[in-house]
Amino acid sequence: MRRRSKGENDGVSDLTARLLGSKSHKRRRHWLPIFAEVCDRLVAAYGRPKLGNFRDPVREILYILLSAKTTEQLYQRAYKNLKTKFPALRLMADAAVEEIEDAIRGGGLARKRAAQVKAIAGRLLADLGKRPSRALRKLEPEQAFQYLVGLPGVGPKSALCVLTMSLDADVFAVDANVHRIARRMGALPNRLKHYEAQKRLPVLVPNGRSRDLHVGLVVHGRRVCLPRNPKCEACVLSNLCAYGKKRMAARQQTSKV
Repeated sequence: MRRRSKGENDGVSDLTARLLGSKSHKRRRHWLPIFAEVCDRLVAAYGRPKLGNFRDPVREILYILLSAKTTEQLYQRAYKNLKTKFPALRLMADAAVEEIEDAIRGGGLARKRAAQVKAIAGRLLADLGKRPSRALRKLEPEQAFQYLVGLPGVGPKSALCVLTMSLDADVFAVDANVHRIARRMGALPNRLKHYEAQKRLPVLVPNGRSRDLHVGLVVHGRRVCLPRNPKCEACVLSNLCAYGKKRMAARQQTSKV
């Protein structure tokens, strides 16, 4: 990874900002120490779980592809079935779309994703040879990102996940859990679209904390900061969260009546 020059986007997840063309945030100095504290609290609460991700970037590409817009249980089952039936990338590339569809059917959007899996397998082998994982690891983060977003079904968030989990890049991916928690904290506007959140939030993340913060927020969003009926009373971030403080204050007022 390229080393930063002194003062270059100092203190933020600058690699993600470069990859996405992110602009600076007017309240960056306010939020940087807050997200550093958020990261510390989440690591203390949950440790550093792996979330089922893979060190092998090719496996991670397929895993992330199947995880979109479905539940953890379903996409993990779909991925397991895929690898059981097609243990080698060449088998996926040579298989009929219908065969792949049958293997991942339980994961949702099976027809569309089956076509993407087959196309990705073929592209990786054609572009990167018999050992695409090794070839991906030799790329600079910027090169790897540009290659990944060119694959069928792989958007910026998915590419950032692969870079983080498999290629040791200090980049920050914004999934639905991360977006929801940052919005409730007050770091993002309520109606900001997801692709805009992906560009805006990384500049508030301290360098070197991207993976821990992303994983911690994902776990926290699944266990505590739920889409509906969040467990604010059990939240380790409650005094840092505008939504949580407002909700808890309302409960206290109600209990006094």
